[in-house]
Amino acid sequence: MPAFFVHGVPDTATMWDGLRSHLTRTDVIAPNLPGFDAPLPAGWGATKEEYVDWVIGEVEKVGEPVDLVGHDWGSIIVLRVTSVRPDLVRTLACGNGPIDREYKWHDMAVMWQTPDVGEQVMEAMTPEAIQVALAPEMGE
Repeated sequence: MPAFFVHGVPDTATMWDGLRSHLTRTDVIAPNLPGFDAPLPAGWGATKEEYVDWVIGEVEKVGEPVDLVGHDWGSIIVLRVTSVRPDLVRTLACGNGPIDREYKWHDMAVMWQTPDVGEQVMEAMTPEAIQVALAPEMGE
């Protein structure tokens, strides 16, 4: 039974590389979600349910239940996948994906959830802009 890892936003599957280097199992699948270093399917609206359906389709391709792992927004997606298709899931692990009406989102998450603003933020997140933003943390 493979493990199937779902990353958060704005991450890509490379976020799992450090963890994967410590695992003894080699049957780990960690795809990039559509729009995150992966092409968008035709007619993609980027809704939660579209991401859930996409993950369901990818897990179905495995052909057997998986150990499903989610981080951040990936946690919310895998919880929904598990609630509608428990037959696809052997085990479930989630982290940093709060489901609480009173949860106070961080500033970046608020921007991502704001129509038009979220798209502008993502367009501005070029590798160069990220490097400049991280330079003080990296002692540059």
